[in-house]
Amino acid sequence: MTTVIMVAHGTHGDVLPFVGLGRVLRDRGHHVELVTHAPFEPTARREGLDFTAIDIEQQYERFLADTPLLLGRGLERWRHFYDAAGLFDQIRFECEVLKARHVPGETVFVGRHTTAVSTLFAGEALNVPTAWVAVTPVQYMSERPAIHLYSTLLSDRFDEIRVMLGLEPVTDWAAWFTSARLHVGLWPEWFDRAGVPAPARALLTGAPFGDDMFQADVPARAGELLDRGAVIVTGGTGRMIHEGFYRAAVDACRTAGLPALVVTRYRDLVPDPLPDGLAWFPHLPFHQVMPRARVVLHHGGIGTVIRAVAAGVPQVLLAHGFDRSDNGIRLARAGLGSWLPERRWTSGEIVPLLLAAARSGDGYRERASEVARSTRPGLLGAAEAIEALF
Repeated sequence: MTTVIMVAHGTHGDVLPFVGLGRVLRDRGHHVELVTHAPFEPTARREGLDFTAIDIEQQYERFLADTPLLLGRGLERWRHFYDAAGLFDQIRFECEVLKARHVPGETVFVGRHTTAVSTLFAGEALNVPTAWVAVTPVQYMSERPAIHLYSTLLSDRFDEIRVMLGLEPVTDWAAWFTSARLHVGLWPEWFDRAGVPAPARALLTGAPFGDDMFQADVPARAGELLDRGAVIVTGGTGRMIHEGFYRAAVDACRTAGLPALVVTRYRDLVPDPLPDGLAWFPHLPFHQVMPRARVVLHHGGIGTVIRAVAAGVPQVLLAHGFDRSDNGIRLARAGLGSWLPERRWTSGEIVPLLLAAARSGDGYRERASEVARSTRPGLLGAAEAIEALF
């Protein structure tokens, strides 16, 4: 039995694809362990995975609270973030876990592209085949600045960790950054064609649909609003969202006269009180409720984009940040949605797009359904590619 150790970081959109991938590998007869943030332990264990936490829940919440700082300018903020969040110690801990779980000739490491440097460090030290998995195209598009960041502002602490593993300092960070034996991108080809394409080394296997493991009853109030043609408003599961997002989205729904479900874990991000016809929910099973929505008005995360297309629901993106803007551009080019940058988040601009999406009806659903049928689930293909490393 091959052991697959996976390391992932971030919010639900970053981590749940790895839980889903682990489930597929487990079902194919492999022993799988996920190394990630503590709050994901119940989900991972429910899917039959072993689990090691890299933090505790309070540390994870502080990590999420600090991530909006990364939306600013200048790479120096990244070194401050790594120091403040204790990420160098976390990477050291991950390397120790990978060493402890390693069985010579029977182990594969899988890491989230860009952040899971522990998988490349430990893989190099132990001669273990390693795969890096990207969950959004911007991870490839940002490789050059990431390499610059690692080689200039983070290399001193990275090299300390490498010394612990018996490795020499990195001399060619560009070569090191692409040194995984396998590179996988978890998005469909139509989405890749709509923007800057993934590099030739990347294997695109399709969409992960990692949120389908959350089965839950739909609250009665949510069902009532969906029956009235409600909009789903969401800025994702983290706090890395522009401070004006929910205010702009709520005001647009109110002005347009559309009921809405406002979905975020963090009530403090949402205007209080909400207008009549709008209700807040800390979470909802999107794969269950999204097909019932009239429109999805959201932040532009790739998981939400792909899930809405699969559900055949029109979407409007209020995108802030490079990756979300890129997702908006790709979606618009594919004729499957519209988007606005932060400087244009006014009711005068959002409301016409929202109403147009709400009126798009069956024509949009037909276009989206055609694309959705060509969007193969990506986790099986990713699992098969990882198996080829054994």
